[in-house]
Amino acid sequence: MLGRFGKDAGSLVGVEIAPDSVRIVQLQRRNRRCRVLASVQEPFESLAGSDWAAEPGAVAAALRRAYRRSGLKQRRVALALPGNQVICKLCHLPVEQGGAEVKAQLLADAERLFPFPLEDLALDFQVLGGSRVQPGCAEVMVAACRQSALAPLEGIVEEAGLQLEAVEVDSIALGRMLPQGRHQSSALLRIEAHSTILYGWHSGQPQQRRELSLGLSTITGALPERLLALLAGEPLPECLLIASCSPVEAGQLQSLGSQLNLPCRLVPDLARLEHVDGAMILACALALGGLRR
Repeated sequence: MLGRFGKDAGSLVGVEIAPDSVRIVQLQRRNRRCRVLASVQEPFESLAGSDWAAEPGAVAAALRRAYRRSGLKQRRVALALPGNQVICKLCHLPVEQGGAEVKAQLLADAERLFPFPLEDLALDFQVLGGSRVQPGCAEVMVAACRQSALAPLEGIVEEAGLQLEAVEVDSIALGRMLPQGRHQSSALLRIEAHSTILYGWHSGQPQQRRELSLGLSTITGALPERLLALLAGEPLPECLLIASCSPVEAGQLQSLGSQLNLPCRLVPDLARLEHVDGAMILACALALGGLRR
């Protein structure tokens, strides 16, 4: 279940559980273009603030309400785990091995590859193709997390009357929303009301995910200072893409870019999808991964 890495998973409903709301999106592809079948955001109250896992009943009820509002019939959904809860590794295995043999070898090597007890291990993989560095081998992307990290998601989806079909890594899913040709050096800033997440993609390096306890109100205040500190000493991306829970004014983008000495732009692909804004980017990315190709 963990992973999928954009493989064909049918027409799944993308679901994000944000700190204060549930967001769902379903897309449909026609004539090589996508259209939005449903895009719903349903708020919930959590006594634990941003820790939604402490209030699974409230989250499940919000997901159930969102699904009813959407009018969808598809009950299979895809969610994402934060990248800091998942370990991804690139392995090289003999090309003649079939799927069952690959899985058996990865499970045999799991204790060496991942710092999780085997009884709490959730593992998935995708064969990427022939290895460029080891002849006769295939490149296999392996993702692993604790089964205990998946259990809360499974419980919420089941309580809402839906079926959890796929779980992805948020940074991998969000990579689908990057403009073509920008995967080598890109950064995405997701701005929520009370928090911000900086994602980074650099060629030859694992995806980065760094969370800040600063929200939209700090975009012209403390946020640029914290971002400067995070980016210090690192190769800068070509531009910083912005996806915000609320509209960001052109002047705010210009001010942020000036302070960071880095072009800042709104994520462009969202403009092509009606009823989808920056708040829905992860749910949209998950839905995009669930489209039939």
